[in-house]
Amino acid sequence: MKFGICLSNFGTYADPRQSARVAQTAEAAGWDGFFVWDHLAFVWGQPSADPWVTLAAVATRTQSLTLGTAVTPLPRRRPQVVAQQAATLDALSGGRVVL
Repeated sequence: MKFGICLSNFGTYADPRQSARVAQTAEAAGWDGFFVWDHLAFVWGQPSADPWVTLAAVATRTQSLTLGTAVTPLPRRRPQVVAQQAATLDALSGGRVVL
């Protein structure tokens, strides 16, 4: 069995540096994965962070966590852009991305 953290990337965790600190702590505690929401939380009037930028920050601060978005709603995004973002993040993280 594997364990992962799914973090909302708005409100307190709108700062990617805060998400990276949580990911580092999770990795040190033996967790296996780190996932963020791909959400339009900013429409609620609170700060939110881009999921792919947040995951890039996490990738640079961790070594073993599997990374990804909880759900990526492709109707809201261009599939070719998501594919490029995921491939770039996968390269940056050393092959740790799940899409």
